[in-house]
Amino acid sequence: MEKSIKEPLLYIQIYDALKQRIESGEWGYGAVLPSEPELAEVYGVSRGTLRRVLAKLEDEDFIHRERGRGTFVIHPTVNTQNSRLNNYSISFIVPYILDSFVSSILHGLESVARENSYAVIFHHVENDVAKQEKIIREAEQQGVSGIVLYPVNSTTISPILRELNQKKYPLVLVDRYIRGLYFDYVTSDNFGGGINATQHLLALGHRRIAFLSWKDLATTMDHRRLGYRQALLEAGIKPDPNLEWEVKGYPEIDQVAIKELLLKPDRPTAIFAANDQLAISVQRVARSLQISVPEDLALVGFDDLDISAQLDIPLTTIAQKPFEIGAIAGDLILWQIRNNTTCVQRRILPVELIVRDSCGASETNQMVPEKIRR
Repeated sequence: MEKSIKEPLLYIQIYDALKQRIESGEWGYGAVLPSEPELAEVYGVSRGTLRRVLAKLEDEDFIHRERGRGTFVIHPTVNTQNSRLNNYSISFIVPYILDSFVSSILHGLESVARENSYAVIFHHVENDVAKQEKIIREAEQQGVSGIVLYPVNSTTISPILRELNQKKYPLVLVDRYIRGLYFDYVTSDNFGGGINATQHLLALGHRRIAFLSWKDLATTMDHRRLGYRQALLEAGIKPDPNLEWEVKGYPEIDQVAIKELLLKPDRPTAIFAANDQLAISVQRVARSLQISVPEDLALVGFDDLDISAQLDIPLTTIAQKPFEIGAIAGDLILWQIRNNTTCVQRRILPVELIVRDSCGASETNQMVPEKIRR
């Protein structure tokens, strides 16, 4: 009987103690709790008792447990709103999760955060500017130490972003920047990649090269397009607006629009797709129309997603370094947090052409056409 009374009493005491540490702000929003063995040793209880306490705290939305990652505080407190340095959490906000690109950025960011005892809180806004605004506002109010933002687009300057920019709030952009706002950002050499992809197709003899992008008002797409145009001009070819094709890309890629491009009487002999997702859709549509890649249509993408080398026709593409993008963003946001300032740092990472079968060439057999393809 004594044991049955003692255990519930101990359970309540530990529950109250942990709850108090969270509500006081000692463990602020996003903080990582010590491991179960460590807590069990500190409070002198069995792992079973401790797990019951943690389960109750999770049911009451004080904490969130993730297998393999740890236990995170999700209960906002007044104290954490006034002291970012005691919070040790970074919000990572993205527009969509379509492929391995976002998860690789997250991996890089988390690796740097974890080394510095910070937690990364992940948010997905479904390519919706209003949801992005809401999540940014909530993150700032909950007192996260800083925000790493993959913005929905490069043109929308929301009130909260303008406010945070003026306050020099710790915020780093990844993949793309926002015109008119001066935040630190990390991106790839999209312009150089656009030149590289187009020059590769030109070297293979193609002159009628289309540029395919989705309707995404982002600097990434703009810079890849500019690189495409520059490569054509340097080759003495005037860019043709009829060969610059935009399609809807979220939540699904508009394959009908791609089909229209491939069914044009004067269709291109090659396509530079502004990302691998688009290039993969081109392969699917081409197959349905019995257009052979690369014999009838050469194809180059941009990203080098995990799946790109595993396709039936492995994709030639411009490889980015998403893990490094995330890791550098982590370094920049921690620098801002620790120095309580920003100095608008811009990091542009190099890209690399990865030659596979979809362009009609390979690394071991660089095919050069006998005559120019028109």
